[in-house]
Amino acid sequence: MQSTPGETVSKIIAYGKARPELVLGAVAAMWAVAFMVLHGYQDRPPFAEEANLAWHITKGYGFRSPFLPARFAPLSAWSPPLYPLVIAATWRSLGIGAPAAVTVLMVINAAFFGLIVAAAVSVSRSLFQARGPGLLAALWLAIHPSFLFGMGDFWDGFMSLAMFSWLCAGTLRCGRTATDGKHEAMWGGVLGAGMGLLALTNTAYAPTFPVLIGMAFLPLPKPRRWRPILAACGICLVLVMPWTIRNYVAFGRLIPIRTGGGVQLRIGNAPVSTGWLDDNAIAMHPFRNPAEQRLVLAMGEPAYDDMAFAAFWHAYRADPILYLKNCGRRGLYLLLGNPADPFFLPLLPRWRSHGLYWDNLMVNGLVALFGIHGLAAAYRRVAASRAFPWLAATVSLPFVFTAVCDRYSFPLRWILIIFAADRLWAAGERAVCVLHRRPLPPDVSSAVSERSFAASAAASRPRPAAV
Repeated sequence: MQSTPGETVSKIIAYGKARPELVLGAVAAMWAVAFMVLHGYQDRPPFAEEANLAWHITKGYGFRSPFLPARFAPLSAWSPPLYPLVIAATWRSLGIGAPAAVTVLMVINAAFFGLIVAAAVSVSRSLFQARGPGLLAALWLAIHPSFLFGMGDFWDGFMSLAMFSWLCAGTLRCGRTATDGKHEAMWGGVLGAGMGLLALTNTAYAPTFPVLIGMAFLPLPKPRRWRPILAACGICLVLVMPWTIRNYVAFGRLIPIRTGGGVQLRIGNAPVSTGWLDDNAIAMHPFRNPAEQRLVLAMGEPAYDDMAFAAFWHAYRADPILYLKNCGRRGLYLLLGNPADPFFLPLLPRWRSHGLYWDNLMVNGLVALFGIHGLAAAYRRVAASRAFPWLAATVSLPFVFTAVCDRYSFPLRWILIIFAADRLWAAGERAVCVLHRRPLPPDVSSAVSERSFAASAAASRPRPAAV
């Protein structure tokens, strides 16, 4: 029996209420496609190191140096392998740099953005047990200038953030369901696989892995924790090990996933820069600097990275206090961006005064202010949220010590926006209650869920006397 149009619409609405994260994720992906089509995504095709690695893979040369487009280029571990493989798979099917290939990569990026938004809604519902904060977080992510720019940035940023965000959502679910003793090993395997794939996409997320494991399995009784923890660590290592072995065979030394750490330390600190990857820092990068390119090709990536680290260490020993100041600046950059940077971001009118772009500062300052306040408030009232300050710290740690640009702040801003949306929603609830002279919610926050309000209302109704 076929459903009538009205029944179909009712089913869609009911599904949207039951699974709002999936509906909002799909809407966010479509919004990303529309935004990129309207803003000329074909004018920003894949470029730089990951695209150059993909060029070698597409040609059948393997992972070779992104600084020399030739069959005989040296072997490379400049980037984790997964996103270059995604670009290469698209190029092999549709042509290197072909407009159709760029369109497919744009749609893939949009799908990743949809997953990022869906995970934010899922985390918000798990923590605060209400739809409103998740909806507000989804809207906030969809209009934030940094994420709008990232929609058309063909890099591993959205792919890795989509993985990380769903690992966060999954560990919250795991912390609730693994306590039955039946699914512990399964959750350990799933988490380990996710961590391994994430490490092979963006190694900077590795410091968050102990926190994710703790979120998932510390709620278990002590005797039952070790089996899923060992399963997660073992499967993660099994996934990463083939790439590590490949690097050892290629370079004759242990390189777990990638090179380039010394380069980041060098260009992100004195005397090259003050912590932000500005024009001076980028000018010293091998991708932009022909002399540095010749050095990395002649020396090989590991030796060049050692040289860059030695240059950083020499500068550090000359003035360690300056390095600590740069680390402090980078912490502020991750929270507030760099208001002095003229880098273009969508939707911002570029209000500039006294050398600062105040619109950029206000947008990021609002996220930081309400996000930190939300983390602190949730820490007191929602037990499951107490790992998120640690996640925020560990996801920022690699950049605090090395170098920062705007896209490095994606994971931190994703976390902050979830908690900032909860605080703003709570403020809205309070304003409505005051305006209509209603009693304030017990915690003046969305932590008291819609279902909790409904349950309280039902409990307060007089029940009919038993006959």
